[in-house]
Amino acid sequence: MSGSHLDRPSPDQIPPDQVSLDQVAPDQSSLDCVAANRLALDQGSCYSCDPTVAQFLDEWMKTKTMTLSPTTVAWYGYVIAKHIAPELGQLRMSQLKPVHIQRLYAAKLQQVPGGPTPISRSTARCIHRVLHAAMSSAVRLQVIERNPCDAVEVPKGRRPQPRYWRPEEAARFLNAARNDRLFALFHLALGSGLRRGELLGLRWTDVDLDRQTLTVSQVRVRAGDEVVTKEPKTPGSLRSIALSPDVCETLRRHREAQSREKLLMEEAYEDHGLVFAAVDGRPLNPDYIGCQYFRRLISLAGVPEINFHGLRHTHATLLALGGVPLKTVSARLGHSSVKITGDIYSHVLDRMDRSAALKFDAILSKARDASPGELE
Repeated sequence: MSGSHLDRPSPDQIPPDQVSLDQVAPDQSSLDCVAANRLALDQGSCYSCDPTVAQFLDEWMKTKTMTLSPTTVAWYGYVIAKHIAPELGQLRMSQLKPVHIQRLYAAKLQQVPGGPTPISRSTARCIHRVLHAAMSSAVRLQVIERNPCDAVEVPKGRRPQPRYWRPEEAARFLNAARNDRLFALFHLALGSGLRRGELLGLRWTDVDLDRQTLTVSQVRVRAGDEVVTKEPKTPGSLRSIALSPDVCETLRRHREAQSREKLLMEEAYEDHGLVFAAVDGRPLNPDYIGCQYFRRLISLAGVPEINFHGLRHTHATLLALGGVPLKTVSARLGHSSVKITGDIYSHVLDRMDRSAALKFDAILSKARDASPGELE
C-alpha cells in the first residue's frame, strides 16, 4: 500500500475494538439479501439482489483474506470501518454515485471549526484506492455496471520528503546508544536499511558473520491487534545483503551477550532463534521498539526526532549522497524497482544532479587551463 503514508495510521495503530462491518445491516430484508448473495457467490453466480455498500464491502473483505497479507487486510478493514462504511455504508450499491464519493473526500479534507481533524491528501488517496478496488470487483461480479470511482477527482499531492539524519547525527545517536542492550538492532538498522519488521523477524540462521551477509526471509509485523510472523510482502523483499565489518563485530558482541542471557534464564528462556529478542527470548513488540524505546534513545542522544523508518531513510540517503549507484541502493532496500527508489529519494537525486553540473564545469575549466602538450 503505498504513496506517502506519513499520516496514514500504520497497521500497528489500528484500534483493537474496531467496529465490525457486520454491524451495519440491521433490517431483516438486508440480512436476507446478504444470505442470498452469499449463496449466489458460492454457486459461482453474480449477486442476486442489490446489497448496501457496507454489505458488499463486508463480503469483499472476506475474499481479500485469501489473497492479501494479514497487515494489508487489517489496513483495508481499518480504512473501510473508519472512513467509508460510516458515510456510504447505508446506500444501496445501485445508488452509489460519483458525487457521493466526491462529497466524502471533500468533507474529510475540510477543516471545520470544532470538527474532527481533517485527513491529508495522502490519506484521501489511500481511501480512494481501497474503494476503487472494491468497486472494480463489484463491476466484475455484475453487481454494478460501472465503477463510480472512475469519475471522481482524486486529491493530488507530492510525496513528502523522507526525514533522515546527517552523518554526524547518525554517529552521535550510535555513540549515545552504544551501551544499550539493543544497540546492535539500531546499528544494523542504520547499516543495512532493513525495515523494522525485517529486523524483528531476523534469525541467527539468516546471518553469516564470516561471509558478512544476511538474508531477509521473514518479517514480524502487526496485523490489527495481533503481531504475526510471515514472509516478506514482495519477491524483492526476499534478499541477501552485505554487511560492513563494524556491523558484523557489533552482531558478534550481541550474540555473546545473548548467550549469557540464555545461561542466566536457564529453562525460562524461550529460544526462537531470533537475533533480537527480549531477555527471556520472547519476540519483541514492534510498537514498543519503534516508539517508546527508540524515542528514549533519541532523547539521550540529543538528535532530531525521526520515526523508526527514518533509520532506513538515513541509510539510503547517505549511500546515495556517497555516490553509491541507485540500483545498488534499491537492491539493498528490497524495492521492486529502481523507479520506486528514485521517487522516494528524489531530494538526493536533485543534489547529485547539481553536483554533476558543477563537476562538469570543473572538468572543462581544468581542460582550458591545461597546456596543449598536456591535452595530447
